[in-house]
Amino acid sequence: MTTPEPLLLLTDDDLLAQRWQALAPAPLHARGIDGLDAWRAAGHRLVLADLGCARAGTPPLWTRPAWQRNAPGLIILAAASNPDDDQGLAVLNAGASGYCHSHAPIDTLRQALDVIASGELWVGRALLSRLLRLVDTRLPRAGLVDWATPLTEREREVAQLAAVGDSNHTIALALGITERTVKAHLKAIFEKLDLTDRLQLALRVHGVR
Repeated sequence: MTTPEPLLLLTDDDLLAQRWQALAPAPLHARGIDGLDAWRAAGHRLVLADLGCARAGTPPLWTRPAWQRNAPGLIILAAASNPDDDQGLAVLNAGASGYCHSHAPIDTLRQALDVIASGELWVGRALLSRLLRLVDTRLPRAGLVDWATPLTEREREVAQLAAVGDSNHTIALALGITERTVKAHLKAIFEKLDLTDRLQLALRVHGVR
């Protein structure tokens, strides 16, 4: 995969910037969050932001005016050296499209950039499960007729469990089937409902999209 558009590397760490250079042809390296203003003004969107730019005792990057001004018009992959779910939720809530480890393999980072550039969300499994559970607690569920008509009865059961953040293993145990069968059902569900991931499925089950 190749990154489909110009990429801004936002970090004060020269070694990290050097490592990230492999992600795209001639990415631009900016020190400090004010680089977001010029990047957006130039009509570019894709950003890989090192959350470690915020030094001890300073506000987190996603609370800064430059982030808040520009995030709505940018596609930001936020990277942390010690990711945790609370930080991830805060960053996503502040407009980031993805959250990952800053030292993840280059191929993984490139895939994450491709995914968010296509309009999808990139997060780890634990954070995704937490997001799904938040969706389930905050939104009423749509009636089955609104989303489940194309699905078999078993696919509906799998979809409802996946939409609240249950893992394949948990779904398999609950329904008395194998994890391989769960994966097959999910593949069929995504195809029938024209979805690509579990977060989209959760929103569909809750009648959001």
